[in-house]
Amino acid sequence: MTGADDPPPRTLPVTPTVHVESFASHDTLTWQGDSLAAFLGALDEVPAVDPDTPAEVDATDAAGRERRSLGGVTPREAVRYVRVEPTAPWTAAWEQRTTPTVSVSGAPPAAVCRTLHLGTTDCAGWPPAAADAMASLTGNDDGT
Repeated sequence: MTGADDPPPRTLPVTPTVHVESFASHDTLTWQGDSLAAFLGALDEVPAVDPDTPAEVDATDAAGRERRSLGGVTPREAVRYVRVEPTAPWTAAWEQRTTPTVSVSGAPPAAVCRTLHLGTTDCAGWPPAAADAMASLTGNDDGT
């Protein structure tokens, strides 16, 4: 049960839900996503990301995490985690949990979150209220 003094939900009005956590130095937005292939495909649509973008990869068939360029990452079952680090004020990650999870951390613009969310889920589109909610919760605008 929620009361009048409960804080408002820190989510964006899209499906699947985007959860927003704010910290002193950054924001993190997470949602249940699709496959690694979908994540890599969505990254292709983000102007700040290219094949040379650094990526941190964790796979069950390798000891520890490996750094490589994003262009060297292939969707295969052994890959459990990929984090990309573009020359932008944000990072994006995909992690194989019970359900694959996508996260964007730092100061991501709404346009980046929208592109990654639409590319990694069955969401049909972001209503203007979603970008407005993101701006309200994070202070980040809709730039790229």
